[in-house]
Amino acid sequence: MKGTVIYMSIPKEDLHHLVDLLPEKAISAAKKFLEFIVEKSHSDDINWLDAELANWPPYDWGPEGVPKGKPVHFIEDKGLEIKEGQKN
Repeated sequence: MKGTVIYMSIPKEDLHHLVDLLPEKAISAAKKFLEFIVEKSHSDDINWLDAELANWPPYDWGPEGVPKGKPVHFIEDKGLEIKEGQKN
């Protein structure tokens, strides 16, 4: 299967390696930044889960309707691969 791979994440080992390469004085700033990301992600999740979504109107796709997408394949630990050259 050949196509375009969309990377959704990188292995944690890569992040650990990058942290190991940081100068000592940068570790504190990196820690604060990572804590900020975790807190922001958590609060975004809570806000989304608590949101009232049942009363939203249906999306208007316009006169042509829902656009055709491309078929994809999920690759564990990498993300989505777009299957090039295949018909929907």
